[in-house]
Amino acid sequence: MMKKIYYILFLLLAGFCFNSCVSEEEDLFDKSAAERMNEALTKYKAILQDDPQGWVMEFYPSDRSMGGYTYTAKFDNGKVDMTSELSLNSSSGDKWPAGTVVTSYYRVISEQSALLTFDTYNLLFHFFSEPRGSSDVDGYASDYEFVFMEVSEDRIVLKGKKYGNKMVMTKLTESAGSYMQKVLDMQEKMAAVPRMKMVVAGKEYAISMVGKLLSYTDKKEDSSLENIDMAYIYTPEGFRLYEPLTVNGVTFQEFVYDEASDIIKGKDADVSFPYPTALELFCGTTSQWYFTFDSSKKTGEMDEDLLKLFFAAYDENLDFYGEQFLEWYLGANPLYPSQDTNPYCMGWLSGRYYICHGVNLSIVDEASKKIAIQATAEGFNYSFYSYLDPVVEYIDEHSPYVVEFDNDKQPTKVKFVSAADSKVWFSVEL
Repeated sequence: MMKKIYYILFLLLAGFCFNSCVSEEEDLFDKSAAERMNEALTKYKAILQDDPQGWVMEFYPSDRSMGGYTYTAKFDNGKVDMTSELSLNSSSGDKWPAGTVVTSYYRVISEQSALLTFDTYNLLFHFFSEPRGSSDVDGYASDYEFVFMEVSEDRIVLKGKKYGNKMVMTKLTESAGSYMQKVLDMQEKMAAVPRMKMVVAGKEYAISMVGKLLSYTDKKEDSSLENIDMAYIYTPEGFRLYEPLTVNGVTFQEFVYDEASDIIKGKDADVSFPYPTALELFCGTTSQWYFTFDSSKKTGEMDEDLLKLFFAAYDENLDFYGEQFLEWYLGANPLYPSQDTNPYCMGWLSGRYYICHGVNLSIVDEASKKIAIQATAEGFNYSFYSYLDPVVEYIDEHSPYVVEFDNDKQPTKVKFVSAADSKVWFSVEL
């Protein structure tokens, strides 16, 4: 009898639990997946359009090795007006300076998850994803379709459908033109005085900030060395890293530029980038430093062997193409990033054609003023002018160089003398 009572009670309890679970399931899933997706799409469309100024988009193309780029976007019923910090030129001579408004179309669609797709051509946005020739169909391997990851009224986090880079959108509180100009102004200020040192909680690190990549080497607890490359993007206040970094026990991501002290400081973190030395200024230059030569007299401010190598290439170029080398320079690559992937180069102007060979400029020893010049990769048009190889190789092989500045504060002329062979030298000037 007692067993029977227990059995009846068990059935009643099980039935109660079953009914409760069914009721809870009905409450949780009272709408179909399709209905919930449609509601999400409607909501996302409304949020995108619900701002008179539009949105800031922080976009990281490719594998983030090119850093981040600021875009603005004003969405309106399938049409989007975009601006960018990019300045683009066409082969026909058309120009789209930074801040130019380009209009295209977008859609918010369902494809397993909610997607924002810019699926009609936009010169500014598809620059990083469009094919760059029959042998390069992926271009810079960047996304133009993004999965909605987080959505609020003033912030949207998206993830590239194919390559997975994060793109953060925040609502504008001023006009797109005003915001973009502040970003461009900050980029100009910071690029004019490139930083070569990072100080974190009192510890100093040698860094490079080239091509919107913060690069440095960190020593781990087991004494091994770790090379770090972190992409960043300019903001109206300074710059922001793609994701937070922890160095020497300090975690940081965002930085502000203090105009009064000319120091870049971490926002709420003990991190700073001090004003650079003369060597740091040269290695992080944003200018082209020109070799001086006279083609009619076959003279120049360099040693005899280098002079012979250059004019041998000069004569061969004149015979083969009928072109004269009008310029020869060292420093920032004027074709980066739109036409060349080398941020620094040795470059020439042959007739009306630019030629580049990538170089690295790095400090070997601050106290003795030594700089290394190392050839890296062939760049724009270089394969057509391979008779310049002996010039590039000569300068690379005699590195590092002891440098002499005409002015340590604001140099306009620099003399390089090989540390290994004092007979090897050349000068460059702005």
